[in-house]
Amino acid sequence: MSFRFKRSEFRLPVVQLNHMEIALSFFATHVDGTAILTLTAREPLKTLELDARELEILEVALAAVGTPPPGGRLGEPSLPKRAGDWGEECAFSLDPARHKLVVPLPKPLAAGETLRLFTRCRCVPSDSLLEGIYRDVTLPGAPQQYISQCQQWGFQRILPVIDDCTAKCTFRTTLEGDVRYTHLISNGDIDRAANPDGRPAPKPGNPLRQVITFINNVPMAPYLFFVCAGKWDVLADEVRYPDGRRIALEYLVPPGKTEGARVPMEILKRSILWQHARLGYVYPFDTYRTICMEKSNYGGMENVGNTTIITEAALIDATTSDARLIYAHGVIVHEYEHNHCGSGVTMESPFDMWLNEAYTVDIERQFMASVFDPAFLRLREADAMRAPGNGPLAVEDTGKFGQIVREGFNDPDELVDGVTYVKAPEVLNMLRQLLGADVYEAGMRLYFTRYDGGNANTAQFLACFEEVSGQSLPDFSREWLFTTGYPQVTVRYAYDAAKRELVLNLRQTRSGAGGVFTLPFSFAAVDKTGQDIPGTDRTIRFESPGAEITLAGIGEPAFLSVNRDAGFYGTCTDLSATPEQLARQVRLDSNTFNRVEAMRRLTDFERRRLMDSPVASVSKAWLELYRHLIRDTSLSDGIRGYLLKIDEQPLDRALLPNVRENFALRQRLLRATARGCGEAEIFRALHALANKTATLDRAVLIERRFLRNAFLQLLAVSDTVGAPLELEEYLKDAVNITDRLNALTAVWQSKHAERRALLEREGEALRQTLGGYLGYLQVVGQSPREEVFAAVAEEERRPSFSLSHPGLSRALYVPLSLNNAQIWTPRGLEWLAETVIKLAPVSEYTTMRLIAPCQACRAFAPDLRDAVEGALSSMLTALKDARCPSVTGRIGAYLNG
Repeated sequence: MSFRFKRSEFRLPVVQLNHMEIALSFFATHVDGTAILTLTAREPLKTLELDARELEILEVALAAVGTPPPGGRLGEPSLPKRAGDWGEECAFSLDPARHKLVVPLPKPLAAGETLRLFTRCRCVPSDSLLEGIYRDVTLPGAPQQYISQCQQWGFQRILPVIDDCTAKCTFRTTLEGDVRYTHLISNGDIDRAANPDGRPAPKPGNPLRQVITFINNVPMAPYLFFVCAGKWDVLADEVRYPDGRRIALEYLVPPGKTEGARVPMEILKRSILWQHARLGYVYPFDTYRTICMEKSNYGGMENVGNTTIITEAALIDATTSDARLIYAHGVIVHEYEHNHCGSGVTMESPFDMWLNEAYTVDIERQFMASVFDPAFLRLREADAMRAPGNGPLAVEDTGKFGQIVREGFNDPDELVDGVTYVKAPEVLNMLRQLLGADVYEAGMRLYFTRYDGGNANTAQFLACFEEVSGQSLPDFSREWLFTTGYPQVTVRYAYDAAKRELVLNLRQTRSGAGGVFTLPFSFAAVDKTGQDIPGTDRTIRFESPGAEITLAGIGEPAFLSVNRDAGFYGTCTDLSATPEQLARQVRLDSNTFNRVEAMRRLTDFERRRLMDSPVASVSKAWLELYRHLIRDTSLSDGIRGYLLKIDEQPLDRALLPNVRENFALRQRLLRATARGCGEAEIFRALHALANKTATLDRAVLIERRFLRNAFLQLLAVSDTVGAPLELEEYLKDAVNITDRLNALTAVWQSKHAERRALLEREGEALRQTLGGYLGYLQVVGQSPREEVFAAVAEEERRPSFSLSHPGLSRALYVPLSLNNAQIWTPRGLEWLAETVIKLAPVSEYTTMRLIAPCQACRAFAPDLRDAVEGALSSMLTALKDARCPSVTGRIGAYLNG
């Protein structure tokens, strides 16, 4: 596969960027900018090249270090307006193909010499290209709202720069804009010499404009630069470290929305103090801001002191679904931690992005486990690993993608995926298990101490762990970081009663090309009461194709509990386990995660039997176990919800390519379960949940609603007259937004005669708020009937919908792309091709999510494979002249197998 950017071609820039003096002026249609860059040559230079993309370069000038701008001392915010006011104007040229500003130097610059370069330019922000400065959603009658996104190479769309992770420098940034803006913000602290009261000051001679200056004396990579101009209300607070030091906190929200920031503010304060206690990190600036943005390809972005989070995740109110509430807890601590990991220690290049994200996600997970049930969260994390389409295991099943340290990419947004954010944290989790928690923590402390304020690459990161542990890690890192694929572990065991000896035989194969993985393998032998047999709860280092483990002097186990809590990334199958042993494990295993895994394996057995015969029925044993779980109130609601939830996706990855059959099999399982349990049993379970003791504990309520939805899904497929009416009643009575959306989904998927009218009615109400609207759009694409296409098309035509709004387009399109009942039909593939062709030029990032389910097409049934490849080919032909290298490159890889 060809790439525009290759790891082998990345080099340290020939100059080091030391400091930038910036002035940006915001207008209705454009942003004018000037900058003075201080740079030091690493090697002799005759020509200076800066990264500059789609900028109108107006002037360039050179001056020696120490030349002050007119009217002030060096470092004051009064930048020159014109090149001739300050230095020697010089020739320059643009190389659009390479996105470079080329400046011939009047005399050669020796290695170690420093120069200062002045540039004046103009950028025209886009509505849909969410890089550099772009146009965010603007309130009626307000000046244009602007926000920036500089990861990975967005800064070069604002000003010419050395747009490299290693170009960490200090900044002084002066912003000018309309007086109607409530905020003009950039990185660092407000310059109190220029703005004594900490607010923008009127521009001399123009009372309709205002000016403010920020100073950032902590060296920062250009991709972390941030600027915004807009209207927000503010919820202000503070957090105090144990030593008394205070950080001012500001939550910038759309006007009138400060109430929605109160819970997030409490989460932020809790996470800051938790992180300080956990890591000892001290925030280096006066103020930490969280800024709501409407448009973004990502949920949030760390911008050194100014975190941006999409509004639907940043605010928590009556329209916040449970999934969004859990996400909010994660994204708030995640983006704050990036001030430590990412800003303090920065990846050397985008190919080391996993260093920034894997550790930050790991810290995020630890914080989340202090708020929610760790077992419930771990099941959600396993779901993310196994997710269809964009989950990393699905990506790796193609054999084309999944390498953490990539060989190349066509656009850096390709790195913002499940491989970086889901698989890579699992690698750190495995490293911690293999080294031991204390040694792992010592390695992390060494890493952050050694590279604080600088950059680090993958080899330097691993060297820290080798140094503190005395272990060699090439075998571990080679397979986990530099190959595509995952381990496939099988276990067989035998018990010798005469010897009182248990022997486990492990075998390891892999997907993808490469060698043997080094992984932690955890297990326990469990007795008939569900207790771990003493001395058998172990984690071993498994680094060979096979291994034999002997446990002597123990009683006969009732079952084996293996790979507890998904201790390693990959698949693990106990080939000795009988259905009876798995059922016993579902009821008794003290490791609740593995209870769910056992239930999923039993459900896969049912799938295989139903697949083999269209007249086969679900086994009595499975139904009896399901009925037992409905009545078993000893478990938490979240674990019961997972045990009772019948997923469309099987655990057995060999069954995954049967995409059409998997939908039909789930329907048969749900119907058989609904009939086998009886509607009266399901109604009783629902009513029992409604009558549970009232609580304000959000974590408990989230799990309760999760369990309730498992019952709603059973009613959605029921053939009885009463089930649709019960769902309608439940929808009418729903108070919480998650209950409401779950009930609406069940109605929309059911045989309710008025389901389309009910969808319309709910949509009319839910469209009144952003959170409700996004939740509603996610429901629309989930009908198993052909009517789904008309419903999606109707939403597209509404004035409230915008193709260029990533949140809206994701919410409407992604669920339909994952709808196995309809997407693989001729109409579904036609819709997918049409949508990809119109969306790709607007948002490659969202489009990549739409086409992801097609990545396994080579493993589909022949008729479906041909149809999918035909649709992909039509997309490729239609997009050949569009600037969509990520999408076309990915489609080409799917087609080439």
